[in-house]
Amino acid sequence: MYNELNLVDIASKHVLLQQSRKALKGRCPFHTDETTSLMIIPHSNQFKCFGCGAEGSSIEFLMLIENKNRQQVIEDLAKKTFVY
Repeated sequence: MYNELNLVDIASKHVLLQQSRKALKGRCPFHTDETTSLMIIPHSNQFKCFGCGAEGSSIEFLMLIENKNRQQVIEDLAKKTFVY
């Protein structure tokens, strides 16, 4: 499950993404951003903001966007993925 979280799908729900050379770019949702400082690299499923320094994978993106810790994000994902 962890490796299958598509960062582009997740981020595109919160950020308007534009294609650049090898990455997608957009305005970072984690700080006031007047430029497209957020870069998402689809082939590595990683993001990096050159404005605020936020970076990571899908889990870190969800942690920042939802203001939750790693355990809370993983529990939320498990509830959505597995039927009890």
